[in-house]
Amino acid sequence: GAGASKGSSKARTLWGVLVVSLWFGSTLVLISMNKVLMGEHFRLPIFLTFLHMVVSYVFCEFSAEMGWIQRIAIRSRAEAGKVFLLSQSLALCVVLSVASFRYVEVSLEQALSASTPVFTALLGMVILGRRERTRVWLTFLPVVGGAMVTAGGEPSLHVLGVTLVFASNIVRATKSCMQELLLGRDAMDSLNLLRWMSVFSMSTLIPLSLAFEGPTVIYQRLSYVYHDERLLLALVANCCGAFMTNLTQFMVTEYVGALSMQVLGNVKNVFTAVLSVFIFHNQVTAQGILGYVITIGGGLIYHREKSRQDALKAAAMSGDGGDVEGSRLLRDKA
Repeated sequence: GAGASKGSSKARTLWGVLVVSLWFGSTLVLISMNKVLMGEHFRLPIFLTFLHMVVSYVFCEFSAEMGWIQRIAIRSRAEAGKVFLLSQSLALCVVLSVASFRYVEVSLEQALSASTPVFTALLGMVILGRRERTRVWLTFLPVVGGAMVTAGGEPSLHVLGVTLVFASNIVRATKSCMQELLLGRDAMDSLNLLRWMSVFSMSTLIPLSLAFEGPTVIYQRLSYVYHDERLLLALVANCCGAFMTNLTQFMVTEYVGALSMQVLGNVKNVFTAVLSVFIFHNQVTAQGILGYVITIGGGLIYHREKSRQDALKAAAMSGDGGDVEGSRLLRDKA
């Protein structure tokens, strides 16, 4: 009855809060350790991403062996193509993001990532066949504007670093839409999707790493890290953080959808950027702080607008004659 429905809704909300909290926490660990590793004798973004995929695959296989998940095979060439595209977009996104830390601070990278929802909405029209309403597009103005304000107030702005961040944003938007497509319409669970994606990613990352970073350099850097306890712990924490970030990203996408996940990610970015200032003692300006505030405000406005439209859609599909009346109301409010 109504009590059971209310209890189910409360449990779903609590689960959502837990997953988002894990996503925030694991992302903070991941990017903090990325910054440490890229700054000290482990500037191997492709090989580091390969290690992320190895750890993710091992965790997924362990979960299957323990009976926590059931292995699901890829059912068709079309599905294999989608998973392959997702795997390559994730790998490329991580490589670009990690490489950017050589040129920009964590706080700036996180602020510029606020532009990702715009790319997600644009690519959503192509990949998911979904068009956002005018009011949703308007909410992107403070989201992106805040990122631009923050970038303008950054003491050390590097053109190549900023370019790498924006390229990563575009690829991340593609990845989010593919995640929603595979998790929603094609109904593959988060761990199995991560398992298959890790396999495809590893198959392309290791030859790329050997070709561009070189086996000799990789061996030297691994040897150095092995004999440095602090860097070794940073590498282990980084790989575990990568697994949890990938998994919780899938779960959040499954829970709220690709576009909402990216807007929610802006709140995460500000949270991470602020903490990174304390962790790495980055310089910040009043303009940068203003940009962070504008970005958070834009994310909240977006969430309110999407919730309003979701409520209107629900009203349009319920009640006697509700489909006609709700559709009219939804049209008038857009």
